[in-house]
Amino acid sequence: MASPPASSTTGAVVDPAGELVAHGLLMQDSPASPVELCLGGVAESYPPQCGGPRIVGDVDWEPLRPQRASGVTWTEGEVWVVGRYAPGGDSGSVTLTRPIALTPPEGVTVPSPEPLAFPQLCDDPYAGGGRRGAGSPEQLALVSERMAALDGYVGSWVSDGSSLFNVLVTGDAVAARDELRSVWPGGLCVEQRDLATEADVRAAQEALSAEVPGLLGSAGDSVQGRLDVHVMVLDAATRERILDTVRPWLRERDVRMTSAFAPLPG
Repeated sequence: MASPPASSTTGAVVDPAGELVAHGLLMQDSPASPVELCLGGVAESYPPQCGGPRIVGDVDWEPLRPQRASGVTWTEGEVWVVGRYAPGGDSGSVTLTRPIALTPPEGVTVPSPEPLAFPQLCDDPYAGGGRRGAGSPEQLALVSERMAALDGYVGSWVSDGSSLFNVLVTGDAVAARDELRSVWPGGLCVEQRDLATEADVRAAQEALSAEVPGLLGSAGDSVQGRLDVHVMVLDAATRERILDTVRPWLRERDVRMTSAFAPLPG
């Protein structure tokens, strides 16, 4: 699952008893249903479908420029919610301490996604091969399969948009490159780094889904060799539970944790 932009600073522990702020879509399935703040994925339908913490308190929809269809009311864009979070049920609840707004509270930095970077890892990606350009679909599939089977495989990406492969491994980069050169004559860079392997990231991700309440999403980052974990509230207990769960496979530095709810600046 892909996780949405976080409200909190990466890895910062949140006091769950304090006044918190989060942003997301607002959704009400029917006039008799609770209003919810959607912090996870939103189904691409009309009306959209999503869910999250129940809103406790009065919701004035009109300033939020809502959309309505088939009995469902929702905001087309994200709104900012300030209140006190309480766990319970599927997603818990938020008791409002301020009116819901279209703009962030004073002092809150609007989060922005990190720019994607897919660097070329070597100066001469055609050394030992010599053929430029993409191969056949069958050959591309074969090199991808060989990459994933490499000992200590961390991840890979293309840096030219099509077929210049960059591969990270924890073991011998020369041996890994020779293995891939046996099936791929095109652009290829292989580098050794002390990062989490793809297999360990996947094992940790599967363990988290069963062990961590309030998990909104997790995703492996093949460029950084890490696991990104996004939770409802990253309090001290949740942070420790995440680290305890992934410890058989990952080090603390291999995990990036973010929280949907962040402390409201004082």
